[in-house]
Amino acid sequence: MFKTRKTTGRQRAFNLGESINVYLEDKRLAKRSERTIRTYNQTLRHFEKFCADRNLTGTESDCVKEYVKFLSFEKTKWDDHPTSQRSEQGVGVSSRSVNNVIRNLRIFYNWAQKEYGIFDGSPAERVEYQKEAEQTFEVFTDEDVTKLLSTPNKRTYTGFRDYVMMLILVDTGVRIGELTHTKIADIDLVYRQINLRAEITKAKRSRTLPLSKTTADAISELIEYVNVQDEDDYVFLTQFGERYYGDTFSKMLKKYGKKAGIKDARVSPHTFRHYFAVKFLLNGGDPFALMKILGHTDMAMTRRYVNYLNSNVKEMHDKASPVTALMDKGNNRKRGPKMFK
Repeated sequence: MFKTRKTTGRQRAFNLGESINVYLEDKRLAKRSERTIRTYNQTLRHFEKFCADRNLTGTESDCVKEYVKFLSFEKTKWDDHPTSQRSEQGVGVSSRSVNNVIRNLRIFYNWAQKEYGIFDGSPAERVEYQKEAEQTFEVFTDEDVTKLLSTPNKRTYTGFRDYVMMLILVDTGVRIGELTHTKIADIDLVYRQINLRAEITKAKRSRTLPLSKTTADAISELIEYVNVQDEDDYVFLTQFGERYYGDTFSKMLKKYGKKAGIKDARVSPHTFRHYFAVKFLLNGGDPFALMKILGHTDMAMTRRYVNYLNSNVKEMHDKASPVTALMDKGNNRKRGPKMFK
């Protein structure tokens, strides 16, 4: 167990649940993003429940190690995700997810050491990061995207809204959380772009998303239909005039995917992001420009898309080969009877 100093002032006895409350409040005061605080809260509350279920206080030297074992070999994957389907669930979360938990618990316990005078070492520091497999991702085919875009009923507001959101995802690769936070004032139809405010982006940096004419026209039609008067209003609303959340859209997207018969790719907003990135590079886009559009802070993630294309070069050649195209075209001509065996 931890050993603690005798403390005065703010420092007091360590209680896991109360400590999490104080920690999250400190992060709010430090102006950490809503997304970051939500991640901390989710990670720490799950850890708190794990400890409570096993009569642990969170001060045991091996409590984090036991939690990591649970995540790696016992926890049902996606069981707490709002849009997961039972068929997608399995046992054990990814090494990447486990490492994120370890990282967040290390930050929390480092804070707790200062807050409560704990000096005998953090249980999180004693847990090594897991080796991560090279990340892979699924990409929609052009046919998948065409089917998805044709699925919503564009004669209704909700259907047209979802169609416009899909268009933007295809056109820009924007994160769904950034898109649903977009306000009327962020849309520039004259220059055909969306100006993402720093406070709504993952990296806390503002950036500009160029739009095609088709997408800009669709956004214009949606805004005109809703007849929003205040530029501070959100662009994407429910049929009751409230903000449309990303989780709700993700659930609708799964329904569209099922209706469209999409089976070879995970139907999610982020799969659109992968699709945009791959198509951007395939069509001659510059990797550094892609990095800026996607909001990456360095080239590491962008390089994954370049590597993906390199690893699939044979498949792409088979599809794009001029010889294949010519032969297929020739095979479509009507021929007479064979003269030779």
